[in-house]
Amino acid sequence: MQVSKDYQTMDDVATTRMTQLVNARAARPPLWRRVAGDRAKDLSRWAKFTYGASGIVIAIVLWQALSSAHVLNQLIYSSPLGVLKAARTLVDDGALGAAVAQSAELFGISFGLALAIGILGGIVIGWYRRIGAIVDPLVSIAYAAPRVALIPVITVAFGIGFEAQVVTVVLMAVFPIMINVQAGVASADRNLVQVARGYLGTNLDVLRTVALPGAVPHIISGVRQGLAQALIGVVVAEYLIGSLGIGGLIVSAGQSLDSASAFVGVLIMSFAALILTMLLRRLERRLDHWRR
Repeated sequence: MQVSKDYQTMDDVATTRMTQLVNARAARPPLWRRVAGDRAKDLSRWAKFTYGASGIVIAIVLWQALSSAHVLNQLIYSSPLGVLKAARTLVDDGALGAAVAQSAELFGISFGLALAIGILGGIVIGWYRRIGAIVDPLVSIAYAAPRVALIPVITVAFGIGFEAQVVTVVLMAVFPIMINVQAGVASADRNLVQVARGYLGTNLDVLRTVALPGAVPHIISGVRQGLAQALIGVVVAEYLIGSLGIGGLIVSAGQSLDSASAFVGVLIMSFAALILTMLLRRLERRLDHWRR
């Protein structure tokens, strides 16, 4: 009897431990679910910043480690330390400051024009249906066209200079903005529009109080896409039309096989896009109060 009781006690202990193990595994989600996180909870701003900065740091450390281990050819891919040395040399020579100023001027003027044309054109096309029915196919054709292939035509029409570069960047950036704004304005809630018209709201009042606030996510999305296209357009325009700015810096560095200096230009444009995107997100949060 004592032996059977001992066996029974051991069985109870084993069963208890197994139950605890199963409960612990059930309480602790798998690794992929912990990494993905709970979709019902949003990350805080500090958490987003920390994760983003960590990703950038890990990428830079990995790049340097692979370059130092000669896994990556430094003649082609350079290294973070090599890029820093090249950036210091360009700053001391004054070439980097002049290139950044030239590209900033081109981006500011071109993106401002693209923003104005894209938002106003998108509102008109999306709000006035007859005009939209006429213009929308033309916008789709122009957006699908290889705009970089039009650079020779732009050069012939506007010459080799700043005007041709501005036209190139505007053509690269305006269509994503226009198409997204058009989609946002056209998708205004018809019930809200009818209610606003029922209170004798004018066409402009309905557009201002109903359509535009509802189109804010589309507008921000279009501006974000246009921003990326504008930065690419700046490099392309300076690369193919003239030899100034960041694009010219990349061209001259590539011709002399100076990959470190080329990466300086690439990283400047990449971090500029990152900073401007963060500013757009802050603007979107501010516009949420207007929508409500």
